[in-house]
Amino acid sequence: MKQEFITVGGIRYCYVDQQPNQQPKATLLCLHGFPDQWYGWENQIAAWSQAGYRVIVPHMLGYGLSDKPSAAASYSTKNLSRDLAFLLDGLQLDSVIVIAHDWGAAVAWRFALWYPNRVRALVTLSVPYFPPSETYIPISEASKRVPTFAYQEYFSDPSSTREIETNLDIFIPALFQTPRPANGGFADGKLPVLRAGQMQTLLKNGKESFNIPPTVIPKHELERYILDFQQGGMNGPLSYYRNTRSRFDDEKEAGLPTAFPSSIPVLFFYGTQDGTCPQSFVSRMPMFVPNLTIVPLEGKGHWLLLEATEQINSTVLEFLDKVRSGSGGLVGEAIASVRL
Repeated sequence: MKQEFITVGGIRYCYVDQQPNQQPKATLLCLHGFPDQWYGWENQIAAWSQAGYRVIVPHMLGYGLSDKPSAAASYSTKNLSRDLAFLLDGLQLDSVIVIAHDWGAAVAWRFALWYPNRVRALVTLSVPYFPPSETYIPISEASKRVPTFAYQEYFSDPSSTREIETNLDIFIPALFQTPRPANGGFADGKLPVLRAGQMQTLLKNGKESFNIPPTVIPKHELERYILDFQQGGMNGPLSYYRNTRSRFDDEKEAGLPTAFPSSIPVLFFYGTQDGTCPQSFVSRMPMFVPNLTIVPLEGKGHWLLLEATEQINSTVLEFLDKVRSGSGGLVGEAIASVRL
């Protein structure tokens, strides 16, 4: 797939732009997460472009061939949302359907708050909607409230960058494991990495005691990821975790609403065995997101694009048909009855 480049707001982004063999039905903007790359969407790019959609997949800031600013502030959701708006301006696109996973989803939720007129519809995977908070909650406090978020506290520490870069051949397989128990525990040869100290212990023990766990991608794909992060480094990707305070301040100053725009139909997927996506957070989403369909994927983990490729591809296409027909508000009833 051809890589294109564009400079937006002084930052150079690389992106894939896959055109269908017809007039596009709509344009899809796909945002990858951590620690992923643009090619995490390869199976979706092919399926959705063949179905008549233009599919644009940027290398997110700090990844791949896009710029990698050293300052953590560059990776705030406000700044990343601004970059996406500039990207659409540069591509002469008024609005798009955003489809996003993991940190891409976190950015997409905020993009829709900062620039609601640029988002025609939204599909998010694995990261639910967290409304802007009235009070600042440090990541250290969040990890106490939700123990399986403790890995985020480690990632937010700048000292983790070097430790992870030195041990990518441990780190990448550990995060691409097949579904872990929802409580973040240890079972069936899987490695516990979510709770306090678990990731640090894994990296500290080193390669001598490390056995590759079952993963959602084959060995040659793991090696592709490892090589790309060896070349690009981890400072950019980890910087997404280092903006909790600035994100709060930006949103407080701007007065971002806690309610998600009712004009934007939303489809949300989550794996029932994803320890990073607690059911309690999923259950509260309808309080804030009015035009919402939730699709649980039984027995699936965090890497839904890989674990449930066909289900994701087909359900998204059904959702897109509803959006294009103007019945996006009815899609919840239409899809929620389908057990995947």
